[in-house]
Amino acid sequence: MMKTVLAYLRYFVFLALLVFLYFFNNHPGFLLILFAWLLAPVLSITLFFVSTDKVSLSIKVRSGMLYREESTAFALNADNRSFYPFSNAFFYCTVSNNLNPNNFEHIYDLSIAPREHMCYEIPIQLTNCGNYTFTLSRVVLFDVLGLVRRTIRPAAATTESIVLPMEIELENTIEGTGGAPNEESVYERNEKGSDPSEIFEIREYRIGDRPQQIHWKLSAKQKDLLAKEFGDTVGESYEIFLCNDYTDNHQLDAYFDVMFSIGLSLARKGILFSYSWYSEQTATIEKKTVDSEEKVTEALISMYYTQTRNNNRTAFQLFTSMPEGMRHIMILTTQPFPLKEQSRQLLNLNNLVCLYAL
Repeated sequence: MMKTVLAYLRYFVFLALLVFLYFFNNHPGFLLILFAWLLAPVLSITLFFVSTDKVSLSIKVRSGMLYREESTAFALNADNRSFYPFSNAFFYCTVSNNLNPNNFEHIYDLSIAPREHMCYEIPIQLTNCGNYTFTLSRVVLFDVLGLVRRTIRPAAATTESIVLPMEIELENTIEGTGGAPNEESVYERNEKGSDPSEIFEIREYRIGDRPQQIHWKLSAKQKDLLAKEFGDTVGESYEIFLCNDYTDNHQLDAYFDVMFSIGLSLARKGILFSYSWYSEQTATIEKKTVDSEEKVTEALISMYYTQTRNNNRTAFQLFTSMPEGMRHIMILTTQPFPLKEQSRQLLNLNNLVCLYAL
C-alpha cells in the first residue's frame, strides 16, 4: 500500500513541476512533455492489464530429496509472453514442513522482463527433517509507474522436497541389546552363527547379493568381488518401537537421526527387523518390516505422515504384551520412559532422545 501511495505522490509532484516550468517560461517543449506525462498513466495502465494475462508463474525445487543441513534452492519461474516490462513483482512464497505446524512466508521483490522466461534461484538450507512443501501463494504485479497493481494466484504452484536425517555414529549400540537365542530362536544355530551380525564366511560375489555384503577391501586386494556371508535369519530378530513423542525441532531431528541410523546399521548387517508404532486411528500397534537400506528410507518417509503422539503407559503395555518370540525389542523415545526399571539404556543422544532395550 505504501508503495502505491509513494508512486502517486511521485507522479503528481513531477506533474506539478512540469506545470510550473511551462507557466514559468511558456516553452512549447514543456507543453509536449506535460501532455506525454498526462497520457503516460493511461497507456501504462491499459497495457498493464492486457499484459498480466500473458504471464505464467511457477515454482520448482532443485532437489526432490536431500539430507538435513544440505543446501539446495528453489526456482521462481516467470514466463512473460507480452512486450510489457514488469519492473516490480512481489513473489509470496510459503515454506511448510508437515512435521512442524509453523509456516514461514518469504517475499521476494523481483522484475520480469518483456518477452522473456525469467528464472530466479533462491538458495535455502533445510535444517529440519520432514517433507517440505514450497508454495507460490501469490504474485503482486505493478505497472511501470507503480500506480496500479494486480494479484495473481498461480494454480497448483507447489513443489516438494523430502529431507532425510543425518546418519550418526552408533558405535556398538546394536551389540549392546544382548539376548542369547535358544532352540526356539529366530536364528539358525546349526549351520551358522547365532548372531545375525556375525560374518560366517567370505565367498565369491553372486548375482543378487546386496551391495552392503561386498567386502570392498578384500575385493580390491584379490581383484575380484567377494561377499560377506552373515548368520542366517528366518524371522524378524529386532523390533524398534517408535514413540513419535518429539515436541520441538531439536528433539525431532535427534529422533529421526537415531531412527535412520539404527535402521541403516541393522540393514547393512543383513538383519531383518521392523519398526513399530502405536496408531491412534486404529488403537493398535502397526509395524513395517525392513529388509534393506531402501526400506529404511521408505519407513522413515512414511513416519513423516504419522500423527505425532505422546505415547502413554497403555501404549507400551499394548506393545510389550504382543508375542515377542526371540525378538530384541528397542524403544525410541524423547520423553521419560515408563518402563525404565525393566530396560537398559543403549543410547542417549545429547539428552534429546534415548534408545532402550527391553
